[in-house]
Amino acid sequence: MQAFEFSCPTKIICGEDSLHKLSGELTDRKVSLPLIVTDANLVSLGIAERALEPLREAGIAYRMFDQVPPDSSLDVVNAVAQLYRTEGCDGFVAIGGGSVIDTVKGAAASISAGGEDFARLQGSEILHEELPPFIAIPTTAGTGSEVTLVAVVADTQAHAKLSYTSYRLVPQCALLDPTLTTSLPPKLTATTAIDALTHAIEAYTSIQKNPVSDALACGAIDLICCNIDEACKNPENRDARTSLALGSCMAGAAFSNAMVGLVHAIGHSLGGLAHVPHGQAMTILLPHCVHFNNQNGYHAGLYGQLLPYLDRTAPAFHDPLEADRAFEAALFQINSHLHEAYGVPIVLADAHVDHDSLAAIAHQARYDGAALYNRQEITEETALEILEASYR
Repeated sequence: MQAFEFSCPTKIICGEDSLHKLSGELTDRKVSLPLIVTDANLVSLGIAERALEPLREAGIAYRMFDQVPPDSSLDVVNAVAQLYRTEGCDGFVAIGGGSVIDTVKGAAASISAGGEDFARLQGSEILHEELPPFIAIPTTAGTGSEVTLVAVVADTQAHAKLSYTSYRLVPQCALLDPTLTTSLPPKLTATTAIDALTHAIEAYTSIQKNPVSDALACGAIDLICCNIDEACKNPENRDARTSLALGSCMAGAAFSNAMVGLVHAIGHSLGGLAHVPHGQAMTILLPHCVHFNNQNGYHAGLYGQLLPYLDRTAPAFHDPLEADRAFEAALFQINSHLHEAYGVPIVLADAHVDHDSLAAIAHQARYDGAALYNRQEITEETALEILEASYR
């Protein structure tokens, strides 16, 4: 066994009504005036209000920023950091999906760096000081950002998504409460779950994989695949919602240590240049990237090892390569089902991607940080081949 490191410092509180732990967690961290960061949609749906009830019951004052867009940007990160300083806040609570949580990571990093513009903190392990107290409350089961060392933020001027990596970006506490996810529509439930599934699969095939991340990835795949359809069909099923949230969290912990690869390298570029929502990008690209890897003999045998977790009814295969191909076929079948049952886009044309933009997307993907952890070098030709296969 090769030597490895694994870190997941986040305290995870999972289960129905875990929101009631929020006030106690803030008190334990000596936070008296938190800045609540969320988005306008969650406010209009009443989801943010539900998450804030424990604070009002405990008499904890707070300030609020509720204008995080679906793809957060450097400007928004810096605006949140400025509000935190102006209002004299002493901790953060992020209520939302990956965009909200990554926005808080950026703002907290800026605060810890003495108000530095977050754009200047790009890279790996740039931060030297601990972040202010930071509690994450995810409202989707997809990004796993509540336990990861990564923040992805858009540079709107460059039309690119910038990746930031530091163990100091990891939230100190995560509350996984299924009551916050029951209002998610089936399409969003499905695409965010496939985002988490992609995290787990890429963590398991990364050059930085290790036994702990492998165990978390396998468990995450099993939880996601056993519950995605039930959560889409019966949104109020809180057991299914809890399982998806936990699967997403486990996948996040896995890839936070093992990292991701080809699917995310291309997906980040699709988001930055073509504005495809991240979960949709992962859903469209995942089976095509697996097909590309199988065709070229990359990750040989590893995909097949995941097949029993992806499909509990799958037969056992004596030939590892045959199991790899069965895994690929199962992914395409999952996509077909999600498309037919819930209208999930499974080709780039249906996600309104201009075919003329594929070359530029492929070029940017070549230089994405996620490409560093792929077992094979990603070339522009590789990325373009996959994009073309994914287009119709």
